[in-house]
Amino acid sequence: MSTTETKRGPGRPPEGVREAILQTTLALISELGVARLTTKEIARVGGVSEASIYYHFADKSALLEGAILDGVLAPFQEFAAGFAQRAPDQPLEEALLEFTAALTAFWERILPLLSAMQSDAELRRRFRRRVNKLDLGPHRGVRLVGSLLARRQEDGQIRTDVDPQAVAMLICSTCYLTGYQRHMLGPKASRQLPPLAGAVSAIITLLEA
Repeated sequence: MSTTETKRGPGRPPEGVREAILQTTLALISELGVARLTTKEIARVGGVSEASIYYHFADKSALLEGAILDGVLAPFQEFAAGFAQRAPDQPLEEALLEFTAALTAFWERILPLLSAMQSDAELRRRFRRRVNKLDLGPHRGVRLVGSLLARRQEDGQIRTDVDPQAVAMLICSTCYLTGYQRHMLGPKASRQLPPLAGAVSAIITLLEA
């Protein structure tokens, strides 16, 4: 064994297994749905053992919660942190296009999981408590875009009679609608909605001072 290799305790899965389990779970939910999701199939597709799944997650409910919090929400939080640093130096349209693309993709990934949560009352209550404790939810995205718009308003780029938070709500709602359409009806049906780039351009035109 290399001197730089980390020793694991008895029965402990190697590093990276938890992430592989979460990503495989997300892929299978997208392909099969939650009802047909089994730990045996996750193990087979992900190349892990069923024992390693139960090492990290007590049951299917814990696995679903982990898929939402760590597999979908955490990556978006990481994006949001980077976006908050980049956006002040970007042209407004470029920044909003980046944000709307990321938020729409986020909704596409999380909606199948949220549907599963809604179908189980206890799971829904448990998840709601966790999300409230961590202060997660759509308000975070609204707040992020609202802050960006408020700064641009202070710089004179946006009309003074505009409410930045209200516009941010509209932008985030557009992302949800687009993500929902893609999730429920597929790519072909999603083309019935105006493209995000067109929506962003129209919003900016209305905002310009």
